[in-house]
Amino acid sequence: MANLIPRDLAGGEELLGKLMNSFWQERQMNTDIKEYEDKYLVQADLPGIKKENIRVSYVNNTLTISAAQTETTETEDDFGHYLRKERSSSAYQRTFTITDIDDESIKAVFEDGVLTLTLPKASYKDAPAKNIPIE
Repeated sequence: MANLIPRDLAGGEELLGKLMNSFWQERQMNTDIKEYEDKYLVQADLPGIKKENIRVSYVNNTLTISAAQTETTETEDDFGHYLRKERSSSAYQRTFTITDIDDESIKAVFEDGVLTLTLPKASYKDAPAKNIPIE
């Protein structure tokens, strides 16, 4: 029975790995990070998640976005007996290392399922341009 799957199946493990990566990629929050001269703009898609179930933290140059969701689907007959009851819950978390942020000035807005974070750069307001001599 163990010989039903050829051991020399080219790319078998690679194919399985790609399938698993695809499975997990669909379940992570899609995030865009854009750098400007004075700030970073982070946008994370969190459709169907309520604002109160989202947590954002910035500690030791690490930005963490966490979200949790619980869904309940119920179907009853005329007598109130469940014919089907399904519950699902999911949790998402993404972590990014972003240095040199003015953590006191971070702003977060959640609108239409998109979390937008504005992370001002700390050194932008403090450091003027400096010429570096070339030897």
